[in-house]
Amino acid sequence: MPQQAAVQIRHLTKAIGKKTIVDDLSFDIPEGEVFGFLGPNGAGKTTTIRMMVGLITKTRGKVFVYGTDVDKDFRAAMNRVGAIVENPELYKFLTGYQNLKHFARMSTGVGEERIREVVKLVGLEQRIHDKVKTYSLGMRQRLGLAQALLRKPDVLILDEPTNGLDPAGIRELRDHLRTLAKRDGVAVIVSSHLLSEMELMCDRVAIIQSGKLVDVRTIRNGLGADEDTEQTTEIQVDDGEAAVAVIRADHAGVSAQLQESAVVVSVTRDKVPEIVRSLVVAGIKIYAVNSVNKSLEDTFLEITGGGSIGV
Repeated sequence: MPQQAAVQIRHLTKAIGKKTIVDDLSFDIPEGEVFGFLGPNGAGKTTTIRMMVGLITKTRGKVFVYGTDVDKDFRAAMNRVGAIVENPELYKFLTGYQNLKHFARMSTGVGEERIREVVKLVGLEQRIHDKVKTYSLGMRQRLGLAQALLRKPDVLILDEPTNGLDPAGIRELRDHLRTLAKRDGVAVIVSSHLLSEMELMCDRVAIIQSGKLVDVRTIRNGLGADEDTEQTTEIQVDDGEAAVAVIRADHAGVSAQLQESAVVVSVTRDKVPEIVRSLVVAGIKIYAVNSVNKSLEDTFLEITGGGSIGV
């Protein structure tokens, strides 16, 4: 059964004068998915997020949150959304707890128990009663995340959430976001310049360049690893030269190259068992078969022509 669409974006466009910042974006984000925005500097990622949450006006297009048109019923749509756009907006002269308490007063059904719960989730128990002006950047990011989670949102939007976090904090955040998505069905939307973290965190990524949607790629099952797409497969064998000869004889048109003790072929996934079967029949010992997927960095650079990551 297909997942329900938590967010639907249709023909989203932002133009300032004659310059188009975001150009006709359309895609769906289902519930229970961690979805990433990637793009070079000035690609339009943050502008897209700002339009999604109503911080800037759209030139054209629609955003729906669980079927609710953000333009027609902004309050109802945003009641299901928690967001940090760029830097968390916090009162530095108040303590972390007082910030959360103030935000809770503007929400419905957020009590002391929920405040304690999110403080524990983001790891601020020891510093929550200190003033925010004494917090490091990473601690302010944690407090902002706690604020975004207070209302138990169905959609969580985070713009550069790992800024200022140490490696342990980044891992904790990544694990927490994946738990929110898989356990609670939250649609998590993340923008980041850390390609390695996006690869570990996201189910899919939208690659945006010059305001246009270039592609949406699956991460968790391997980039481009669908049935009809050729992928590189490495087969460890006892006799590489004999294996190459068998593959070329039995599978016309398949490119097979010898790399040390492994044979490397580029074929669709459904062809791999046929090749393995041919090698076994020929008496060649097979020690391992590995799919060599492109990293997110390789894919990004290939698609964007080497554009740098940024907001």
